[in-house]
Amino acid sequence: MIAILACGWAATPITTAQAASLPGTASLAGTVDATKPFKAAQVYLRNVDKRILYMVYTNAGRFRAVSLFPGNYEISASAKGLASDVQKLVVNAGAEPKVSLSLRAIAASSQITNTAVGMAGQNNRVDVTLQSYDEIYPPGVGRDVIERTCMVCHGENWLPAQPALPDVWQFRIDRMMGKSLWDRPAQSYAEGLLSYRAQWLRFSLQDRQDLLAYLIKNFGTDAKPRMVRTDKETPIDEAKLGKAMYIEYYVPEDPPGYATHDPQYQGAAGPFSALRTIQDVRFDADGNVWATDRSSPARLVKLDPRTGAWKEWFTPHPRSDIHEVIIARDGVIWMPEHAEELGVRNYLLGFNPKTEKWDYSVDMDPDDVVRNAIKWTDSISIDSKNNMYVNWIMGGALTKVDGATKRVVGVFPLASTNAIPYGNVVDRNDNVFLALWGRGSIAKFDTHTNTWTEFTPPTFPGEVRRLNVDYQNNVWFGIYSAGSRRAGKLAMLNQTTGRITEYAIPEQSAQPYDTTADPKGNIWFADTPQVDRSAAIAKFNPKDQKFTFYPKPQFDADTPKIQITKDGAIWYAPRGSLKAPGIGVLYPDMDKIATLGAYYLNGPPGYPFKGSRGALHLPGLRW
Repeated sequence: MIAILACGWAATPITTAQAASLPGTASLAGTVDATKPFKAAQVYLRNVDKRILYMVYTNAGRFRAVSLFPGNYEISASAKGLASDVQKLVVNAGAEPKVSLSLRAIAASSQITNTAVGMAGQNNRVDVTLQSYDEIYPPGVGRDVIERTCMVCHGENWLPAQPALPDVWQFRIDRMMGKSLWDRPAQSYAEGLLSYRAQWLRFSLQDRQDLLAYLIKNFGTDAKPRMVRTDKETPIDEAKLGKAMYIEYYVPEDPPGYATHDPQYQGAAGPFSALRTIQDVRFDADGNVWATDRSSPARLVKLDPRTGAWKEWFTPHPRSDIHEVIIARDGVIWMPEHAEELGVRNYLLGFNPKTEKWDYSVDMDPDDVVRNAIKWTDSISIDSKNNMYVNWIMGGALTKVDGATKRVVGVFPLASTNAIPYGNVVDRNDNVFLALWGRGSIAKFDTHTNTWTEFTPPTFPGEVRRLNVDYQNNVWFGIYSAGSRRAGKLAMLNQTTGRITEYAIPEQSAQPYDTTADPKGNIWFADTPQVDRSAAIAKFNPKDQKFTFYPKPQFDADTPKIQITKDGAIWYAPRGSLKAPGIGVLYPDMDKIATLGAYYLNGPPGYPFKGSRGALHLPGLRW
């Protein structure tokens, strides 16, 4: 966010061709120079009146931006080790101002402040020293255990950033092995993952002893917080980035005494309860973008991207967390709850946008098939008959809701031991695929026979969080990297052959989150940030197997879900943002912006097919 706070310009004629802006908006172009070479500098244009940020990249020192809302702007630029000063500019409709920015060197340091939002929802502000992987993790049997257990979920930076006394490390391992579960229910879906029943992690008594000794020796009492330095730069294609533009729409701040500042919501359960946290985005048939806000009170929010106008509604149970949202073919908006308090039930909430009323509240496990005192639903999908499927990320099951009656017709436990399903999607045959987080495989639920099939990729165990189906009915998902032992992967299950093909991501410690296909067959994914490497949206072209990375406006804001319009715009939420929560969109080619509205190719719920075993709707292409 450094660049948002700094910039300067002077009028300079340029010859860069200008893209046509939408009616009532403006364009802007300019140049960026510096005292040392740079590549693909990020140029930030912040409309302070509407709380909207535009970000573009330079190509050979030149940049442009289109379809800017009129208003007061703050403009700045940055590149690695460089930043400019802040200046202000009034932009009028139809205007085409030209500016020039100058970058200056900023101090470099081997220390960095980690400000990412952790899974506990807290601001992890801690000064850490950056070192190489081998400096932080000396080779040895303990490192081998870490790489196939702890790193699968935590990545390579959690352990060295949390040095502790031997007793604390003992307690942490005890918790991961589920030592307390004889006497109380599990408090999170990860508690107990290192128990002997989690056979895919191959964690034995000897592994425990080796792990504890290694942690005490390398991250013990006298250790300082450290993180792994990014030594391999993310590959950048400046020509492609020079065509791209991000827009981020930031949610209004809660006034004093309202919502997150209301005492009645203080202390609510949930990882993001104290912060406005936009998680999942979806499009309605009218081009509006809807999203979940995981703060307390939990909210459903609506953005009209053509005006920047927001609306919001508290959920019926505003102290319960929510993960995802989906819009049915009839326009009803559905959100499964992620209740975190002991004994609180999970409901599927249905919102009628015409009446702005919550018309439905469906108990997701009326017969308590999932026998946990704390259990959480997570993701939702809709088949061609409008049946809905909701997975239990804590509980290891899948609930089916009849599309006509809106009643639960079955709760189906997964076949896998200690399953943690994190995301589900329906394919064109009305089967449901689930990502098994912490295990690294995917599971298929045959809705015609109510049976399970599990598919294990070559990289195993691993971490899989989300998955999606492309226009050929292949299933795509990402696999997190774990230290130096392997690259992050994109994986594709070909349903015809049953074969899984993996593609290594050419980036150090790549952590792909959601994956989605665009109408041209490209696979897009959200790439999680590292402490010294920006979060990004990335594209993979299966035809030439090339990757393109688009660093995001907010350096350390992760994104769990992405959605793609019929025109190829990629919508997301910067979930990990501390200061600027909202909804964003990446236009890979700003010259092709025909509308700021967001529309699916086949309408809600946003699948690359219209119905069960139905014909693909992809104009101009045949498969």
